[in-house]
Amino acid sequence: MALRSKMVNVSSCCSWCHADVEDAVHVLFTCGIAREVWCSVGLQNVVRVIQNDTVMSILKRVLEVGTREQWIMVGLMCWSLWTRRNKWVWERVHMSAFGIKAMALNLVADWKRARASEGANRSVTTEHCKTWVKPPEGWIKINIDASFCAGGSNVGIGCVARDSRGRFLRARCNVLHGTAQVREAEACSLKEALEWIRGWRTEKCIFESDAKLLVDAFQRDRGRSNFDTIVETCSSSLKHFKEVSIVFASRSANSVAHVLAQAAYSMSGPTEWFSAAPDFISCNLELDLN
Repeated sequence: MALRSKMVNVSSCCSWCHADVEDAVHVLFTCGIAREVWCSVGLQNVVRVIQNDTVMSILKRVLEVGTREQWIMVGLMCWSLWTRRNKWVWERVHMSAFGIKAMALNLVADWKRARASEGANRSVTTEHCKTWVKPPEGWIKINIDASFCAGGSNVGIGCVARDSRGRFLRARCNVLHGTAQVREAEACSLKEALEWIRGWRTEKCIFESDAKLLVDAFQRDRGRSNFDTIVETCSSSLKHFKEVSIVFASRSANSVAHVLAQAAYSMSGPTEWFSAAPDFISCNLELDLN
């Protein structure tokens, strides 16, 4: 619409739905994909659109009726929607509704980490930023990792879940038999974690991996490789979660999951530990879950 107002001969039709005029309100709030994203994060009533609304009038209403957390989420969701639109229009890079939501949630997590670090110490060192960070209030964080045994014939999988106070909740490790590429093994670790967590929790979950290739795979088109097939399976599993995010962590911040993945080789099968049991470490493993 902005280009047409400057007499540039381009279509005014939305590049996503091809049904309505592509103005800012449509892109950010009323297009089918935008509505799907807002519903997925439970903000559809906060960003409701009234006839003849402008973006500014919608955002003003958000500031009047929403909470501070919702303000942050609305701002970053708008940014993700706009980025997604431009990626498609100018680069023909597709991003699903889940990818848009994941981008916004990752931005929220990054923003909160930056705020927490700034508040604790304004001269935070790079090493401090690489330590494990607690999830937001009400959320849990599940760190995942994969490890190869000597010879590469098996893959160890490790997962550990902790709450917003940093308290240990549950842990699990398992061995997958057969050879696999590194990226396939990392994708399998997420697949296993999703199936495991889904059995007892389906909301406010952050899955953290030190495999950036895996995290980035959810924000791009997928091919037909074995890795892409596993990622697609993970993407389908994510639809069963109400609020979920997949984020990247440094190796040092993911150390507990890494130790669990290595410990898997000494287990006879899938092994789990629960915080309710005082001796949840029962296999002579010295695991620092704090």
